Amino acid sequence: MIQDQEYKNIDQVSILIFQIGWEQFVINLVDVKEIIQAGQIRKLPKSLEYIDGIYNYRGEIIHIVNLKKKLQLNEYMLYRSKKSSKEEEEENYSNTKKYIIILKVDNNLVGFYVDRIINIDHIGVNEITELSPIFQTSVAMNYIKGVINFKERPRIMLDLGRILIEVEEFKVQQGLSSLKEI
Repeated sequence: MIQDQEYKNIDQVSILIFQIGWEQFVINLVDVKEIIQAGQIRKLPKSLEYIDGIYNYRGEIIHIVNLKKKLQLNEYMLYRSKKSSKEEEEENYSNTKKYIIILKVDNNLVGFYVDRIINIDHIGVNEITELSPIFQTSVAMNYIKGVINFKERPRIMLDLGRILIEVEEFKVQQGLSSLKEI
């Protein structure tokens, strides 16, 4: 069981299961403001490689983070589907629409590209376990809250708030560097 203050006084957690590339991840549903189909993203020059651009979300400009790039999922596959190549092609064709998960953390909004929304579920807090030192993943440890062992396979519970903190720090650095140019 995970020893996190966030889950200290509760028995159940609502989670969102989503897919990026071949991998399925989980986040706490409490952090999610909305899930939308991806629209037009405006590219930004001199941006971090994992920030795809900005998006006009209900009149507010938010950064869109490409989790596949940020978590370096192009380079590694933690779990490979046992589907035939024809089934994989059909699934990839039918899932060409990407989704954006809008998160609100400390009054800041940020969007995260994901390939597919799988499900919303409820789990017991005791089902979230800490990451074993021998568990190997390409995902940096500071982005992982724990591991949830579902029937078919374990899924990593991400802490997308940590990525938001990095995006905010980048925005501050960008603002400071633009001030130096004046």
